[in-house]
Amino acid sequence: MKKSVKKLTALCAAACLTLCGCSLTDLGSDLGGLLQKDPDKDNTPSSTKIDSPSPASPSDSNIFFSGERGTVLSLSGDGSLSVSRLGKENEQTSSEGMWTVLVYMCGTDLESDQGSATEDLDEMMTATGKCESLRFVVETDGTKEWQNTLCKGKTKQRFLISGGEIEELYSGKSTNMGLSSTLSDFVGWAAENYSSQYMVLDLWNHGGGSISGVCFDENFGDDSLSLKEIDEALAKAFEKMPRRFEMIGCDACLMATVETANILVPYGKYALLSQNLESGYGWDYTSFAEGINGGSKSGAELGKYISDGYYKFCLSTKEQDEATMSVIDLSKFDQFLADFHNFAKDIDAYCENNSTEFIKAAKNALNFGGNNRTEGYTNMVDAGELISLSSKMSQNADKALSSLKNCVSYVKNGAYYSNACGLSLYYPLSVQGSMELNIFKDICVSPSYLGIVDKCAYSSSTGGSLLDYIGDWLSSSFWSSSDLLGSYGYWDYEEEDSLNFDQNHSALDYEIEPMFDNDGYYTFKLTESSLDVLESVYCNVMMSYFDDEDGMEYMLDLGTDDYVDMDWYSGQCWDSFDGSWFALPDGQPLCVYLIDYEDIDDDTYCNIYTSPIYLNGEYTNLKIRQTYRWNGEYYATISTDILGTWEGIDENGSAAREVYQLQFGDVIEPCYYAYDPFTFEYITDYYGDQYFYTGSGKIGIDYLYDGDYYYAFEINDYFGSTLYTDFVMFNIEDGELFYYE
Repeated sequence: MKKSVKKLTALCAAACLTLCGCSLTDLGSDLGGLLQKDPDKDNTPSSTKIDSPSPASPSDSNIFFSGERGTVLSLSGDGSLSVSRLGKENEQTSSEGMWTVLVYMCGTDLESDQGSATEDLDEMMTATGKCESLRFVVETDGTKEWQNTLCKGKTKQRFLISGGEIEELYSGKSTNMGLSSTLSDFVGWAAENYSSQYMVLDLWNHGGGSISGVCFDENFGDDSLSLKEIDEALAKAFEKMPRRFEMIGCDACLMATVETANILVPYGKYALLSQNLESGYGWDYTSFAEGINGGSKSGAELGKYISDGYYKFCLSTKEQDEATMSVIDLSKFDQFLADFHNFAKDIDAYCENNSTEFIKAAKNALNFGGNNRTEGYTNMVDAGELISLSSKMSQNADKALSSLKNCVSYVKNGAYYSNACGLSLYYPLSVQGSMELNIFKDICVSPSYLGIVDKCAYSSSTGGSLLDYIGDWLSSSFWSSSDLLGSYGYWDYEEEDSLNFDQNHSALDYEIEPMFDNDGYYTFKLTESSLDVLESVYCNVMMSYFDDEDGMEYMLDLGTDDYVDMDWYSGQCWDSFDGSWFALPDGQPLCVYLIDYEDIDDDTYCNIYTSPIYLNGEYTNLKIRQTYRWNGEYYATISTDILGTWEGIDENGSAAREVYQLQFGDVIEPCYYAYDPFTFEYITDYYGDQYFYTGSGKIGIDYLYDGDYYYAFEINDYFGSTLYTDFVMFNIEDGELFYYE
């Protein structure tokens, strides 16, 4: 159908959101303490050299993972990976059959707001009442207040839970649970006083993935335990431990990562971790009793019970589709390290002149934890999918993928993450601040992969070009040089809170500039070379709004959607916007951003949206899923569902654990970014009228109010940059849409 066109000079703007890169340097560090070969490793791969290293200095450029830690990674003369890990020559044994679970319970807002820690303490009491061979030794702190009368806010306490009873062992001054010294003190004390045949360590709290770590203490500025700090803590406590932990787990979001597993290898036999967000309820601790009573004699067997129990609980809360839980066999991890390093060497060489293909693979792999501009970024991608999608670039990809699968003992994933392999890997989908890559260089498992990340981050800031890239990851002069840090200015990068329309650094070019065609459709055509780096095309819609109080006119951002018709072969794109948009039941339009899509079957897929709102006076994100099915002629909408609200990733990198389900009487206020219609500069945030949720109201698609609006194409390249076309103005009147020309 031809679109009506009114005459008006089109408003215009161009913009780019850039993803910065950096050069990582000065990887050498002092190695304290003598590390010994682990005598239990009788399956050490021939491609991995296990050494007892001597202290290294910053000039030893082949050492890239060291310090007061349990693992030293280095490169041998032939470029192969050498792994040296802390070990025990004679692990003490016991035939008592007792399981002791050390719980490092950092309560934070999970307890002060929701009482989740109290619920889990109650589950532990129930579990030990059903199983004589199970006890929990718990350290509590890290929260302002507790939802029970036994635990005290801003106080460190230790408890023994056994036989269905809880006994206080210690009460004293609060200490920062985000410090390695606090963790090492607890582990060392518990290992000396409550040793048993089977020992388990559970880090309980929020998680943020490899960069942010776990256990964010709200009494100490939300300081968290980084992976490096966990490594240092366990290395310090290791001499007091009679044996390695049978299992180490994180009852927290996003911690099933390659980097996490690597630092846990010296201290445990198995790891229990989640790739995705955990349910707000976390683990079901009664599963410990079920597993032990069911005959569990290893961390692998008990981990399976806990994973299944977690999924069963997610079924009861209708959160099963996004559930993930992995049991990792840490004894097999070194083989994966060796194979992954060989894979990374191939990719690093492949990316020497152009990193585009690997960036495409990383962007198309499953990712976890938001990773969009409204909810924040964790930069955690599925390691298996990343390797698989990069297989044409490496002759070692199949071997790396095989050894990865081999060290994942068990996975329990919901429908939306059925293809997740069990371990994630850091990749900079969007660098969040100047310290992120500096943190990553201390936990990266391969210098070649570190080189890949640096090249990708650098090329993302230059539209894909590596022309001036001077990084040389294997030269001693580069490794020992500290003055290169920040020499390009990339470390100063901080992401904008709102869109920026005043510049363009994308790798995309027009063959035909944006224009109206003869049928009244807004259209453009990209060059053939642009199609090689084109990631997605969306539409961005804004609403004209006049504020009576200040007498100013604003553009209110309504977000992005896929009202576009893109020919991926020719590069031609047309708008398909009909004036309809997401709206609350009272008709107020929502600001929504299309953030993901999921294929359900050959005929059905769904789009996932996030919408910034105020819920009962608190800022959060409303998550919406819209499902489409092919009806023989086109994809028709069959349902629009509210998934709940999620606070996203906070400024400290902590991922909110709970997805809140709307309740009767909840007050929703839609939020919008407001821009100047002439300069396109961000001015302020606006929010709409209060809507009282009735419990049955549905988010749906409705025609926008009568008035003037703006439409632009948002064209994204694989390097993290966005090209915005000129904004064109249109008018809606009685459900009809008219573009101004």
